[in-house]
Amino acid sequence: MMGPTLKAWQFYSYSLIQLLIEPGQFFKELAENTTLKKTLGFMVICCSFFAMASLLTGAYSRPVWIMAIIFFVSAAGMILMSSLLGYTAMVMILGKRTPFSIIFSLYAFSSGVTLFISWLPFFLWFTEPWKWWLIYTGFKNTCGLTWKQALLVLLISMTIQFFLIYSALMAFGK
Repeated sequence: MMGPTLKAWQFYSYSLIQLLIEPGQFFKELAENTTLKKTLGFMVICCSFFAMASLLTGAYSRPVWIMAIIFFVSAAGMILMSSLLGYTAMVMILGKRTPFSIIFSLYAFSSGVTLFISWLPFFLWFTEPWKWWLIYTGFKNTCGLTWKQALLVLLISMTIQFFLIYSALMAFGK
C-alpha cells in the first residue's frame, strides 16, 4: 500500500519542482514520463489543495463541504474544458498531430502548478498569464509546434473560452 502512494508523491513532487524550475525540459519529456493515471493523480492533488485553500478566502452561505466540492469541480472542470478547447483548436487549424491524452496532460500540469497560488484572489493576475505561458511552452516542446502555430492555437482557444465563460455569466449570473 505504501509503495504506490510513495511513488505517486514522488512523481507529484518531481513534476511540481520541474515545472517551477525547468518547464521547457519538463514538457520535452512529458510524453515519455506521463500516463493518463499520473496526470489525473496530479490534477486531483492540485485541485484538492486549491479547494481546501479556497475555503480560507471568505465566509460562504453554504456548508464548508459543499463549497469544497464546488471549488474542486470548478478547478477540474476548467482544466478539462481548456484542454478540450485547445485540442479542438489544434485539430481544426493543424490537423490531428497529438493525442488528446497528451494535450490533457499539458493543460493539467500547466493549470495544476498555478492552482497552488491562484486560490488567493489577487494572484489571478499573476497565475493566469503564467498558466497560459506554460501551455504555450508545452505546445512548443511537447507537440513540436512552431511558435506561430502554438500562439495561434493558444489565442483561438483562449478567445473561445473567454466567450463561453462570458456567455455563461450573462445567462446565469445576477
